[in-house]
Formats: sequence, structure tokens, C-alpha cells
Amino acid sequence: METKTPDISVIVPVYKVEAYIERCAKSLFEQTYDNLEYIFINDCTPDNSMEILDKVLALYPHRVHQVKIINHQTNKGLAAGRNTGLEHATGKYIGWVDSDDWVETAMFEGLYKMAEKHNSDIVWCDFYNSCAEYEARQSQYCKENKIDYIKSVLLGKILAVVWCSIVKKELYIKHNIFYPEKQRIMEDMVQTIKLLYFSENIKYVPEAYYHYVKDNADSITARWNTDPAIQEAVQANLNAVFDFLNNTELRFALQKDMRYSKLVYKKGLLNSLDIQTFQQWKELFKEENKYVLSCPNMTLRQKMLGWSISHGWWFVAKIWIYIKTKIIN
Repeated sequence: METKTPDISVIVPVYKVEAYIERCAKSLFEQTYDNLEYIFINDCTPDNSMEILDKVLALYPHRVHQVKIINHQTNKGLAAGRNTGLEHATGKYIGWVDSDDWVETAMFEGLYKMAEKHNSDIVWCDFYNSCAEYEARQSQYCKENKIDYIKSVLLGKILAVVWCSIVKKELYIKHNIFYPEKQRIMEDMVQTIKLLYFSENIKYVPEAYYHYVKDNADSITARWNTDPAIQEAVQANLNAVFDFLNNTELRFALQKDMRYSKLVYKKGLLNSLDIQTFQQWKELFKEENKYVLSCPNMTLRQKMLGWSISHGWWFVAKIWIYIKTKIIN
């Protein structure tokens, strides 16, 4: 019998997610859309994640023939896992799911119907920030053209993530777009902007299909404000974005947005309650600190605190820490 080419290859890197993988896998195997390919990348996970995945798969025998499990011989990281998935994917579109997250069962049907209707290169949707206490919907809306999307990403108005979208595989292959394996965070941003630049037709679905789980303390994004190595990766990936855009015809239209993006992506450091973190804010992308008062997508408090720190007015930071500490206590 002739094997049908999958419409979507769903790629799921797996590492230290034994508390999450069951819910993730069930949400995938219960998708309302059938013509899918599932690719799980075992990145030498040291826990029972793969055993749990096998048990879940046994509950969905009709999905077994759609599943590929690829085992890395050594731990290589998330970016390498995604690249391995791309190498083995046979679908027309690529979808991504992180193995500590989960998705609505209608996700890939909803995205694919939009893609087919408009012959889109990229289709994306909203998502939920999800933790034990609550869920909050995060809008990913922007105008359906690549310049507005790139501007929104640079200014932090929407997140540059691959997991709430599907993308034509040929975009990756034709333009040799793969994930930078030496960086541990924000590699999504580099690839998303490259994919957007080369796209011709992008569409937005106003549904929240994806649940981004923020309870996982082992995740890299949970540690970036306190880990210097992760901060270096943020800086390297932002610089990679700027290098790419500065070699395109969009560099003039996006010049101001690229400047502000450095401030936007380090603003989280201003939510700290210690002087050392404020010092890190001052030194990271130091050349852009002079623009902090005019930077969009920063609160007035962040702007005033950043302006004071950039001028060495540490007494303002100390007063802020004192006030916040008293309120918390």
C-alpha cells in the first residue's frame, strides 16, 4: 500500500520532562487531524521520559505507524534536537512542540486548514502562558505581512517562537535555515526572522491552541536572568539577527526597531531586587542605554530605573529595592 506523505511533521525534542511528557504526548496523539508525522528526539534524557512516552503510545495503536523516535548518542541540546527532527521530517509543513508543553487537540487541523486555504508559508496562532495557579492567554496578533511581524518580534510585542506555528519545510531547505547549536536560548528568534524574511504569504489564526508551561524549573527560560552563560547566548542571538537584517533591504526600515530591541530584551533584569543584576543590565548592550526613555514596550518604572542606572544614580536603585522589599515583607 502506498504511504501517504504527511501534511505536517510535528517535531518534539525530549530531555528531562518525565513530569510533563504524558500530557504532551496525549495531546498530540489525540489531534483531530490525522495526516501527521510525529518525530520525538531523545536527547539522552537521564530520566524516565522515554519509558513514559512508550506507555502513552501503546494507548494509541492507530498512531504507532506515524511515530519516529530518534536517539542521540550524546546530549546535544534543544537546537540540535530540532535540527535532527528537520533532517528526518517528510511532511509538507513543520510543526514544533516542546515536550514540557501541550496543545489543544484541534491545533494542527486549525493551522493546516488556514495554510491550505491561502497556500501560506507560515501560519501562527495565540498561546497560553500556563502554570499550576493560572493560565493567561498571550496574543500573537500582528498584521499579516513580514515587516510588521519582524517589528513586533524585535520590540517584544509578540514572541519569536516556533511552537505556535507551522512552516513550509521547503523554506528551511531552500534557504538552508537550521538552528544554531551553540546557543541555548532565543535561537527561535534568529530562525523565525529568517523564515519571515523569505516568506511570501503568512496568515494568523485568532485561536489559542498552545499551552506554554512555565512551571518547569529546569527550563532555560526560567534561568536566563540569573545565568551569565544564557545572557551571553541572548546577546549572540540578537547580534545574529542584526547581522542578518543589516544585509537585507529591510535594514533601513528596521534600524530604530533593532536599536530598541536590545533594550526590550534585557528589560527583565530591571525587575530584580539586587544591585548586581542592575549592573548586568547596565553593561548588556551598553551602547543603547541612552535610548531607554523613548523605548516602546517598557513600563515607565523600567524606563526611569534604567535611565538612573545608566547614569550611575545607584541611590535610586537602592531606594527602589528598599520600597519593594518593604512591600513584599
